[in-house]
Parts: sequence; C-alpha cells; structure tokens
Amino acid sequence: MSKMRRIFAGIKVLLVLLLVVSLCIGAFGCAKKKAEVALEGEAEKVEKAAFPIELADDLGRKVTIDKKPERIVSLAPSNTEILFALGLDDSIVGVTDFCDYPEEAKSKEKIGGFSDPNIEKIVEVKPDLILATGMHQKILGQLENVGLTVFVLDSKGIGGVIDGIEKIGKLTGEEEAAQEVVSEMRRKMNEVEEKVAGLSDEQKPLVYYEVWNDPIMTVGPGALMYEIIQVAGGKNIAADAQEEYPKLSLEVLIGKNPQVIIASKGSMGDPGKVKERKGWEDISAVKEGKVYIIDEDKVVRAGPRVVDGLVEVAKILHSELFQ
Repeated sequence: MSKMRRIFAGIKVLLVLLLVVSLCIGAFGCAKKKAEVALEGEAEKVEKAAFPIELADDLGRKVTIDKKPERIVSLAPSNTEILFALGLDDSIVGVTDFCDYPEEAKSKEKIGGFSDPNIEKIVEVKPDLILATGMHQKILGQLENVGLTVFVLDSKGIGGVIDGIEKIGKLTGEEEAAQEVVSEMRRKMNEVEEKVAGLSDEQKPLVYYEVWNDPIMTVGPGALMYEIIQVAGGKNIAADAQEEYPKLSLEVLIGKNPQVIIASKGSMGDPGKVKERKGWEDISAVKEGKVYIIDEDKVVRAGPRVVDGLVEVAKILHSELFQ
C-alpha cells in the first residue's frame, strides 16, 4: 500500500511538472507573438517615419516626396539601371526607348525618347515620381504644371554616380539596398586604385577614347570616361581640352600619338580596320595593336555598371596588375 502511495505521488509530481512546462511554453509563445507584433509595428513605424522626405536634386531644387513612390518613370537609361539595381522593378511604369538594361527594362512601358519624351504618355501612366537628368530642364515646367513630381540627377564623375544612387535610395525608401549597391561599387573602385597606386607617370599610357570617328571626337575633363581613364592608371590625350567632348583634327591626334586606343563598337566596328584609316597607321597604338573595344554603356551611363567599366579599362591599360 505504501508502495502504491509512492507511485501515485510520483505521478502527481510528474503531472504538475508537465502542467508547469505547458504553461511556460504557452507564455513564451504569447511573449514571442507579442514581440513579433511589436517588431512589425516598429518596422512599419520606421517606414512611415521616412516620409515625407525633402531632398535637394542636382539642380538644387528641393523636392518633397510624401510617401514611398509606387509608380516611377525613368527618363534616362542610367536611372533605369539604378532602379533595377535597387529592386524596384515592379514600381517602374515607364522608361525611354533607349532603356535596354537589364533585359527586363525592354518590356517596360515606353514613354518616348531620351531627349524628347512624350509628355502625354508620361501623364497617362500616372507616376508619383519621375527621375530625370540635367538634359530634361526644358520640360520640367511642363511636368510640374500638371502636378507631377520630378527629381533631377546630373551626376558628375564616379563619386556623383554613387551620390545619385544614394539619393534614389532615400527617395524610394530603399536606403539599405542603395548602401549595398554603393558598397560593392566602392569595393571595386578601391581595388583598382590600390593596384595602380604605385605606378609612375611614365608607366601610365597615353589614351585616346573615341566617342566618334568622323569627326574625331574624344572625352575631355568633366566627362565620366575621362575620370575612368585617370582612375584606371592612364593619361588622356585631351587633358588640356576646354570641353567635355572635344573634336580633334587628325593632325592633332597624330601629334598626340596615343599608346592605347579604346572605343565602342558603334564608333569603331572592327579594331583591325583602324589600320585602314588613312594617316592612322603611324600612331603608336595602331602600330602596336593596342586598339580595344568596350561596351560604351558601362563608361557613359551614370549607373551602377560604371565601376565594371572602370575595371575593364584598368585591365586594358595594366593587364599585368590583374593576373
């Protein structure tokens, strides 16, 4: 009998322990649920707290965004690339006829050309944010007169591109995504700078970047590709130019005698045929076979891929440093 009482007592203790454990688990679950709800509320509070936001664009205009944009129109291929890089694909309701990267951009609604977008079409897609460039100043008034919000990016240099991406991140509530993009851009840029840092002036080749071949046009101070050549460890033949895209005579080009020629396929076509250009055969780069073609979109568009263009140019100029 005593043995039976001990067994029943043991069972009672076990039941009590099970009850306590069950209550603890329930309490933990409730606490966890409350914490999750609180965190969700906090996250929502943080997102709501980000708007309205007032930010100065590259023209010095103060632009106010009342809430996270859900319908965005891009008036430039560079802006389109930035939006996709920030994961804003679903928010893009209009792009130009020239917005072709990434591939998904080609299927977006078209609102006309880069320099001559269709105002009526833009109004039709009902954007709550339009991303323009410095070239669109002439239509700003028309867009604002119909109540549309326009933010202008007019990036100068690689640093300006990075700044522009950060601004779009703030405007769209995608600051974290923007920081991820610019961090990777800075990493690639720093890698190039570190590799070419020890080069002497004599080790930096004289470069001619061909914007167009007839008339001969290259890049001068202020152009994005001009800075890319410098950062990549090269010297530009048009360092003394007074404009971003100076035209040169053949005599001046021959006199500069570039050691490396870089161009896009649209300008040059087949690099081997450069030798067939009358008068070009004695230029050092042509004689040495140092004529290269790159994707011009990576070095003229003020978007995330500009650092990829920088890496390509650096590898052309100093392949020995990237083994």
